[in-house]
Amino acid sequence: MRLSWFVASRIGSGKKGRLASLGNVIAVLSVAISIIVIIIAISVSRGFRKEILEKMAAFNGDISISVMPPTGGADFNTEEYSLPRLKSESDIRSLPYVTSFQMLSYRPAMIKTQDNIQGVVMKGVDSSFNWRFYESTLEEGSLPGESDEDFALISRRMADMLGFKVSDRATFYFVGSQVQVRRLRICGIYSAQLENLDKLYVICPKKVINTLNGWEEDRSSVCQITFTDHSEGSYWKRKQEITNLVLNKLDDVQYLRISGCYEDMANLVDWLRLLDMNVLIILILMIAVSAFNMVSCVLIILFENISAIGVLKALGMKNSGVKKVFLAKSFSIVATGLAIGNIIAIILLLAQKYFHIMSLNPDNYFLDHVPVDISWWSIAAADLISFIAIMAILLIPSHFISRIEPAQTIKAK
Repeated sequence: MRLSWFVASRIGSGKKGRLASLGNVIAVLSVAISIIVIIIAISVSRGFRKEILEKMAAFNGDISISVMPPTGGADFNTEEYSLPRLKSESDIRSLPYVTSFQMLSYRPAMIKTQDNIQGVVMKGVDSSFNWRFYESTLEEGSLPGESDEDFALISRRMADMLGFKVSDRATFYFVGSQVQVRRLRICGIYSAQLENLDKLYVICPKKVINTLNGWEEDRSSVCQITFTDHSEGSYWKRKQEITNLVLNKLDDVQYLRISGCYEDMANLVDWLRLLDMNVLIILILMIAVSAFNMVSCVLIILFENISAIGVLKALGMKNSGVKKVFLAKSFSIVATGLAIGNIIAIILLLAQKYFHIMSLNPDNYFLDHVPVDISWWSIAAADLISFIAIMAILLIPSHFISRIEPAQTIKAK
């Protein structure tokens, strides 16, 4: 094997190897460019999935539990639609993958200004609410304190649409058997960049919603449970486990709807799956391009060194030994291309991650920049798959070696 590596290191060197040297450079660049595209595509796809699923979970939780009584009534603000504290709460909170367990109250409302009327959904939260997501997306103002009882946290899209600024007083109209009015202070403006949700939800005190609905303090519209991660692979198993815990301790509430982000926001999930399909197509195309260029390079090396092959055979080297020489040369080229491509791709990804060089239109992509999620395991898997696929394809041109006759090649020299 050492002889194969030694001979491979001499191929393409010197004045007679200029064409092969050029082919080597082209092959290395082809492999490098292909792996750069593959790694960036995988990291961007993972970035989109991570960012969007985190936003979906922040708005609606990974799992939502609400009451669905059999009467089919239209007024969700009545007592029969309220959810009491679940007896399985402590069991659910103790699960290792649960990060938050929140009881929230909802009620539809209208905001009226001098020029606009906007329908919204008021999301009532209490002092135990997890503000981490809104803290990371807050643009102006501040998050409400524990003593605030008249706050409203709205999105940037809603603020621009209705002309609200921090500290303004907004008038909310709640329609029921009679119209009720509440004036709340805009404490802050956040930017989540999810259009359908941004212009719909207003965060306010849960006490306000429960008072309007005539509910006791421990009643809620929905229980939202958030996980440590939001991968689809573990979602369905976790949902089933939580469903079993809830139903095992169910007494007075007989009709529950237990759903999650993968069902409630199926359109976004389908869009993410389409991205994954695009990444798979890119992976196949880039490997094919690299392999084609590598085959061309190996053929150039074969034809330029055809007399050397004849000499090696005349000296007693078997076909398998000559194949090993050219496979060793191919190994060196592919490994060099992968190394260069990995370094460049990681530098580009780190630059995008920390400096957001490439921007996006949030109306179309739900984000204002191209997200990246660097996974070393994914990069290693991409490298391994690319290497194995290219080397497997390179076995094809190496079979030409067995057809070379020493007498003809030495005579041609």
